[in-house]
Amino acid sequence: MFTAADIDPTATNSPKFRLIAVQCLFALTTFSAMASQRKGLAGPDAQTLEVCGPLGCGYSSFPMFKFLVALFVIYWLFTLFAMAAYLLQKVPPPVTEFMCYTVFNVLLFAAFMASATECNTTIVDPVYPVCKRATAAKASVAFAFFTWTAVCVSMIFTFKEWRDANYSGIPGSANFDFVPGVTSTPGHSYPNQATAATTQTYA
Repeated sequence: MFTAADIDPTATNSPKFRLIAVQCLFALTTFSAMASQRKGLAGPDAQTLEVCGPLGCGYSSFPMFKFLVALFVIYWLFTLFAMAAYLLQKVPPPVTEFMCYTVFNVLLFAAFMASATECNTTIVDPVYPVCKRATAAKASVAFAFFTWTAVCVSMIFTFKEWRDANYSGIPGSANFDFVPGVTSTPGHSYPNQATAATTQTYA
């Protein structure tokens, strides 16, 4: 169980924490805006125009937009856990943070590109794109880009920390000396097991 004494309020002064907080807000805006687009989208094909009627389709008619919503909900939850880890002084090693941001960076960029492409696809009329009357969807795509950009900055921060730690924590490398149950984080040295056992025997 965690108590109030475990919370470090000074963590909010960290640029990394503040950047995660910004990403949390951007991700929340991204999926909320897209999820609120229940009408106004054209398409996704000529046949669907007849199904949706004059008010247009909702975001759920587009697989790319549904993927965007699902992914950004997941990333929003990730940012909440990340901020909690900073506040509780349970920050993972830089290599773990860097790998997480790398994976999300690829996925978020893919979701942004797919949604932006879908949003600008023309339906029937060559000057009538899918998102012509969908203000919320346009805002969602824009904030998806802002979120991805902020994640790129987090990647730079964590990569510099990992580099300063001499790239410790990579399994199979000379700097990896993590032993489950002995060291709390990869890259930290641990006592020789034989020495530790001898010390305990004669203590």
